[in-house]
Amino acid sequence: MKERRGREAAGAFLVEGPHAIEQALRAGAEPALTAYAPELLTRSDHAARVLQALPADGAAVPVSERVLASVGDTRTTQGILSAFPLLQQAPDQIVTASGLSLVLDRVRDPGNVGTLLRSAAAAGAVGVLLSPECADPFSPKVVRASVGAIFTVPFAVLSWEDFARRLTGLPCVYASQSEADTPYYEADLAGPCAILIGNEAAGLGEQARALATRSISIPLAAGVESLNAAVAGSVLLFEARRQRTRHETGAFHVPA
Repeated sequence: MKERRGREAAGAFLVEGPHAIEQALRAGAEPALTAYAPELLTRSDHAARVLQALPADGAAVPVSERVLASVGDTRTTQGILSAFPLLQQAPDQIVTASGLSLVLDRVRDPGNVGTLLRSAAAAGAVGVLLSPECADPFSPKVVRASVGAIFTVPFAVLSWEDFARRLTGLPCVYASQSEADTPYYEADLAGPCAILIGNEAAGLGEQARALATRSISIPLAAGVESLNAAVAGSVLLFEARRQRTRHETGAFHVPA
């Protein structure tokens, strides 16, 4: 399950560590199988509590520390890992008439994808859409970087034809581009909209740009060329959250 083919064959993906597994359990997910190292659990009260919180009918297998380390993806095993069934992707929940959606175009770094899932959940986005060229959202590094958000924010991997079909009805689809004249804080992110974040090196591709109705930028200090994709996406997500929160109280106005 470290590799995509193995995950697809097993219909499951790995979640490592007590914190991430606890987040999954809180979201209502149930592991198909859990492996733990008894000698490590004696040194971690948290991991022991998570083991006790597992569903009574779930399989929990004691293994040696060496076996757990070989199965896991982290350098230092945290004493427990679980295999969860692959999450059902629900694109219909993601693009709505009143929500904020995040769209990732060829974001290939697993850490960036996981961080953006986490930021989308924290900012109250209705979901995340990923192009097929993005890092696999079920890879161990994405799951680890999401810190449990993979279980709380809806996401889906779609073709560009599906992207176009779902985004066309939105009044605003914002492309994050460094050359755009409109700074992000002057854009109206309080209404229904989607934010497009592009590839770490190449930015947004032609198919993504074609879907955008407006382009916005994040002004940077002199001499700084760009931001990390996860940082840029997080800045825009939390600006949208700020505007929506202020808009609900009637205390905020975005320039036209």
